[in-house]
Amino acid sequence: MKILFVAQSVSPHTARWINQLQDQGWDIHLFDLRGSFPHAELRGITEYSLVFPRKISSLHKKKKEHPFFLKYGLDPFPLSLVGFFTRRLFRNRVQKLAKVIKELQPDVIHSMEMQNESYPLLEIIELFGGKLPAPWVVTTWGSDIYHFRQFPEHLEKIQKVLANCDYLLPDCARDAVLARGLGFTGSIPMILPAAGGYPILEMRSHIKENIVSKRKLIMLKGYQGWAGRALVALEAMEACADVLKGYEIVVYLASPVVIEKVTSLQKSGKLNIRILPRSPYQVILESFGQARIAIGINQTDGVPIAMLEAMIMGAFPLQSDTESTAEWINDGINGMLVAPEDPLDIERAIRKALKDDDLIDRAAEINFQTVSEKLDIDVVKPKIIQMYKSIAAQIDKK
Repeated sequence: MKILFVAQSVSPHTARWINQLQDQGWDIHLFDLRGSFPHAELRGITEYSLVFPRKISSLHKKKKEHPFFLKYGLDPFPLSLVGFFTRRLFRNRVQKLAKVIKELQPDVIHSMEMQNESYPLLEIIELFGGKLPAPWVVTTWGSDIYHFRQFPEHLEKIQKVLANCDYLLPDCARDAVLARGLGFTGSIPMILPAAGGYPILEMRSHIKENIVSKRKLIMLKGYQGWAGRALVALEAMEACADVLKGYEIVVYLASPVVIEKVTSLQKSGKLNIRILPRSPYQVILESFGQARIAIGINQTDGVPIAMLEAMIMGAFPLQSDTESTAEWINDGINGMLVAPEDPLDIERAIRKALKDDDLIDRAAEINFQTVSEKLDIDVVKPKIIQMYKSIAAQIDKK
């Protein structure tokens, strides 16, 4: 089977999804329309570039050189710079992807993420006379539908993608319902978080304290922007500093404004808090394995991957309520759901999670069972493999 992924090659979600397919002997290709260097975990794929020929023998298996090549790795730069270079250097990227599709003749085209990787395929559909030459699978991430449907210019494109794709893989049931309401009539083979399955037992081997209520670390995702609300969480933590004595707060993936706030809190001495620098995935994972509470506050999201990884590692999830999170968290039982714009609500939840050891330890047991049943790679991978085989079987029948 020949699969062409249109996806962000720098994303760990892309790498982990594709790596689940590596033992099938399939011919896997990747075209990234955003322009980023490949994630270190990617293996055994053919990758296309827009600017210069690239061969990374330790990562990629190229069967044929093509006259269009992967782009510069722009992800560390501000999004405005990404947009600037994408518009000017890569203005022919859609035509080049169309050429890849024509030459490659894939059995399946799978775009992962809506705005950057699926919208451009609408232009390619026009180039191919109204339909892609292979079944089109679309994976939606996070806020792809839930948030962007609010904006007319996005809503029109979302509806067009949903009208033209054959298969949809939303990361939450909420978005499956929204997609149907927006006109999707194709197949939804499964509802699954973006990264696919996890090697749960291997991950949990890095846990250093199995009794979660004894842990003295709190993890906070530091995103602040159009979606992230880390500053609201910090306001809540500052308000309950009296019960946070004896705990260390670690802020990871911190936005610049969050770093400024943490610096201010450090100077004031109110909280024992620090920024975790940009670190390998393993470092963040091991930190979850030392954490009593993992806090993620977003104004909009799908199923947060960091929340799932915290649950795997035993940390108690304190998460904003975006409807999708309620598909994994029973509020007050195996986690707590809070209003993302309400620091008082978050403060009350933190106080409860710090006071109730039984809640914390029981939640860890429930979450281990939940993730084992729903996310373990031995459970998820066969379903993903079977999905692609079923799509190929439908092609053969035509």
